[in-house]
Amino acid sequence: MTKLFENKQRRRLRLVMCFIYLFQIFLCTSPYLMLTSSTSGKFKDESVFSMIYKSVMGAGDLSSAGGFVTVLPFFFLALLPIVGFFLCALDKERNAKNIGSLIINFLAVMFMLMVVPANAILIGALVQLLLYIVQTFLASVAMLARLNKERDPEDEKKKKKIPKEEREY
Repeated sequence: MTKLFENKQRRRLRLVMCFIYLFQIFLCTSPYLMLTSSTSGKFKDESVFSMIYKSVMGAGDLSSAGGFVTVLPFFFLALLPIVGFFLCALDKERNAKNIGSLIINFLAVMFMLMVVPANAILIGALVQLLLYIVQTFLASVAMLARLNKERDPEDEKKKKKIPKEEREY
């Protein structure tokens, strides 16, 4: 891929994508899904990080549910926004951030649909799912903005202005 320095429009899109990825990392700490406790039978809400912690450390009811197989999708749900953030933050000249963002968004939505049951979804998973849809739209707009060959400000200065009388309509 050829390197193309970013202009204002592509820089704004990249910064918005980075901010959305940071917000998605924050949403991993919010209530994500609702589980029932096997001992008391009460409902409790869990975040992605608490699910990872309880599965790895053996705390709570999740240690007997499958161990590492239980935590693997939640690990990816926490890892994908982090990878997306660093990809968008560090890639300023190539289109890899947009292609990577589309792949990350697709994988994250698939993991969410496979892991979180529809009747147990809470606000964190719902907002994150909506943000992945917005993120996909922004990545495709950023890919199209890269194709748009805008003139540099230096080219505009070099261009000679034609008086109104000499213009052809």
